[in-house]
Amino acid sequence: MSQEIWKSKISGRIKVFLWYLKRGVVLTKDNFAKRNWHGDKNCCFCHLPETIHHLFFECSYARFLWRVVQVSFGINIPANKDELFSQWLRPNGPKTNTLLLVAAAALIWAIWLTRNEVIFEKARSKTFLQVLFRGTHWLRQWASLQCQDEHKDMLLQACRHLEVY
Repeated sequence: MSQEIWKSKISGRIKVFLWYLKRGVVLTKDNFAKRNWHGDKNCCFCHLPETIHHLFFECSYARFLWRVVQVSFGINIPANKDELFSQWLRPNGPKTNTLLLVAAAALIWAIWLTRNEVIFEKARSKTFLQVLFRGTHWLRQWASLQCQDEHKDMLLQACRHLEVY
């Protein structure tokens, strides 16, 4: 699945971020704590202990975003990062896998950016919908990077579908 990350038509820094996520080394608060960091170890959204799994799959913000995807497209949502990078993307075929990876990356990146703004810039926490629209913003940006017009159109249609939810 690492090849899917590197072949996807998204920004290079997002590819690196996804690769770190797949390896489980994204600097969530639990990973900071392993490096002798002594700050608040709780999620800035829901105040439960922050881990990669929690932030991207269990937190109320993540669950909301994945639930919107499930309801909008009728697909089962990934339960964890391993499922995201293996079973969730595998059965759908290469074209769909690439587009699902781009869409998942947009949602994950939206969560990550919002989390970092709240923690490091002391921004007020965003609503679920603000995080969703941030994800569709990134998805629209990355749609323009797709080589095939059909892929661009599918990603833009997915944005519209998610925003109507």
